[in-house]
Amino acid sequence: MTIHEKMIFTFYAILGLSYGLKFWDPAEENPLLNTYFSNDDITTAFKDLKNQYPDLVEINSLGISSNERRINEITITSNVSSSQRSDKPHVKYVANMHGNEVRGRGLLLKLAYYLVFKSKDADVKKVLDETVLHLVPTLNPDGFASATESCEGTVGRYTSERKDLNRDFPNPFLELGVEMGSEAKMVEEYAARVPAVLGISFHDGSLVVNYPWDGYPGVPSMEYAASPDDQLFVHLAKTYSLNHKTMTKSKSPCGRSYFEDGITNGNQWYQVFNGMQDWNYYYQDCFELTIELGCCKYPPDARSTFTDVWADNFYSIFALTEQAQNGIKGSVLDHTGSPVLGAVISVSGEGKPVTVRHGAGYYWRPLLPGTYNVTASKPGFWNVTRRNIRVGESGATVVPFILIAKSQVRRRKVRK
Repeated sequence: MTIHEKMIFTFYAILGLSYGLKFWDPAEENPLLNTYFSNDDITTAFKDLKNQYPDLVEINSLGISSNERRINEITITSNVSSSQRSDKPHVKYVANMHGNEVRGRGLLLKLAYYLVFKSKDADVKKVLDETVLHLVPTLNPDGFASATESCEGTVGRYTSERKDLNRDFPNPFLELGVEMGSEAKMVEEYAARVPAVLGISFHDGSLVVNYPWDGYPGVPSMEYAASPDDQLFVHLAKTYSLNHKTMTKSKSPCGRSYFEDGITNGNQWYQVFNGMQDWNYYYQDCFELTIELGCCKYPPDARSTFTDVWADNFYSIFALTEQAQNGIKGSVLDHTGSPVLGAVISVSGEGKPVTVRHGAGYYWRPLLPGTYNVTASKPGFWNVTRRNIRVGESGATVVPFILIAKSQVRRRKVRK
């Protein structure tokens, strides 16, 4: 891909959001959304949405925390009952993994209400027809229950097992074993069920979009640690930050760090090993960003906090969601039409390979515009390469594969 192509695509993605969505605050319909609602309130809200919109909403449980609080996810898409069989890309947005960082809870609950209340609007319908959205407002309900209103500090940050959830995942580079806590194990099992192509983890304490690597061996903290998909991550991060209402207005929004264009490489900001972002990217093929929503972790005024965070992030969320539609997608099947789960999709000269995880054999691979050679492979099958695949500025190029088992070819030779 040429520099010129990258510049055109970045310009298009930032300024050419095709979803013509109209801003509306769901708190006008449900004032609870502008309060510091409890975990039980989230469960009740999800059930109400499911009852009102059964064709759009499913509720799934990640599990129960150590203090017996259920961690629920809401899935929203058109014809939700068939979403696991469709070729729509999945996105996964989570929040509140640090219990005292609260803005993401309100942001995701408002997003859920917006999507279903406005589902008949043409542009919202387009989002739901094209994408499966998975929203988890809290990964750490025990921590939130113990947190207190405070801009700083760590009260409520940890799980009830005293785990920092964002330091509790296997690290792809270090041989240091991690004894995962209950919540991290739930996330791991959940990720195996949800083949998300894009993800967000919402935090508080700064105002910036953070992207991998958060930590890489041999690269000191506060130095840049580029992932194999560095240019793509920069593009995704800028898509969010430049559509945000305030994120790029100050290069030092909280007076502590300097951020160009409202984004930062994780390791260049400060080094983190065993974080969820790098784990999702490396092990789950989910291109995840960590987004810090504000300087104060748990502000005292819920109404203004959730009013502002929704207005500030509204267009950013949908701009990033749209990116799940770009790149390449397709299915990997064998000669009988059965899915080849575990097949690997490799793109020449571009990023890390991704694995076919979807039960129907579908895959999605975000890419910047350009021309690529794409290979599907799996032990026991003959590799197949599709050459000169053109990826445009919007929409996914469909690249299907049929893999032939080596044993099948041998049997044919024997028959001859």
